[in-house]
Amino acid sequence: MTRPMLLFFGFFMFTAIATGGIQSWLIPVLHEVHGLTLSTASFALTSFLTGATLGVLLGGWFADRSDRYLAFTVVLTVVAAALVLLVAFRTMPEAATLAVLFAAGMLVGASRTPRDMMLKDASPPGQIGKVFGFVSAGLPLGGALAPVPFGYLMDRGRPDLVLVLVAVVLLASLLCVGTARAGAGREPLPAPAE
Repeated sequence: MTRPMLLFFGFFMFTAIATGGIQSWLIPVLHEVHGLTLSTASFALTSFLTGATLGVLLGGWFADRSDRYLAFTVVLTVVAAALVLLVAFRTMPEAATLAVLFAAGMLVGASRTPRDMMLKDASPPGQIGKVFGFVSAGLPLGGALAPVPFGYLMDRGRPDLVLVLVAVVLLASLLCVGTARAGAGREPLPAPAE
């Protein structure tokens, strides 16, 4: 329950909210806002998720070759948020929309392994299982919370703001991880229980 671990929990939760927003609402948003057919919008979601899957592999490759996890995560998340905003504000040809969402998914996915490595580095000796269990609980919580703000926007007739909120939540997650990473080295950690 140290401050860095609570912030890591928030980081995991916010990234799950953003990802849940895309997974649940991308298809109706692309259909209603940009006029894509439902089948093309579905394929756009598949492109994002395929990119995210491949991105996790890319992030693992990077994590083996560098210890600049925070900088890597920040850059990828900022660029991913910018790509999501591009899709939010600009109606593009279908192929361009698919490519941009694939790239955004890849960037989000690639940030996941360095995120886990940062958490591992910040964990007290002998406590890594407990830390990962606690922090990872932010993922299902974020998934459970995601329908609330995005569904509200859809119910209010503002599907144009759904992807904007996704980008804002992605960027907000960086406030948690940056602060957690900075505080992890300074805050004394409790001794493991005997």
